[in-house]
Amino acid sequence: MPRKTKEDSIKTRSQLLESALDVFSEKSFSDVTLSEIAERVGMTKGALYWHFKSKSDILSKLIGEIWLDSEREFAEKFGEPETLANLRDYYKKKLVPPDRNDRFMKINAIMLRRFEWPDDVRSNVFSLLKQQIAREKTMINDILLRSRQEGTIRQDMEAEDVSAAITSVFYGLFILMLSEIVTEDLTRCTDFICNAFRKELLCKEN
Repeated sequence: MPRKTKEDSIKTRSQLLESALDVFSEKSFSDVTLSEIAERVGMTKGALYWHFKSKSDILSKLIGEIWLDSEREFAEKFGEPETLANLRDYYKKKLVPPDRNDRFMKINAIMLRRFEWPDDVRSNVFSLLKQQIAREKTMINDILLRSRQEGTIRQDMEAEDVSAAITSVFYGLFILMLSEIVTEDLTRCTDFICNAFRKELLCKEN
């Protein structure tokens, strides 16, 4: 039997994750079996263990890769804001509801079942969320520090506090939208929120 290459392994892992996306979107966590995930791509459960340690592991990896792929695609398409003025457009794009295609509906079905996930899966997903929020806070903090050095915002402004406030507001809206708790067009909120922060941050002469 020919030895598998790294490319073969990556392809197999990707196929297993796609199979897991299908299965976890159809059933509750407790009803899903690793055998079913493996069989959908013509593998045995034993072969699946070369790539994932357990059912919890494959769900954690699946959600993690979906999350990171989404953030990477957004960054490649729109880039990161470099000024306070750019933040408005950045968050408007972030709050645009995603296309409700077949893949989105599968992901949404899995997220709606998050209360069924084991503690380790919830913990891993929560850790991913915390890391993403921390990266975004750092991004905004850097913008604020540059703006303060340029003299366009108040010198008594605490960059860390403001970056935490901005991130919390917009991530809260983002999560409400993804969870379908709020179905309105939240991009309309962006101007109001950004104007409120701008009013507090800008020097009086600006």
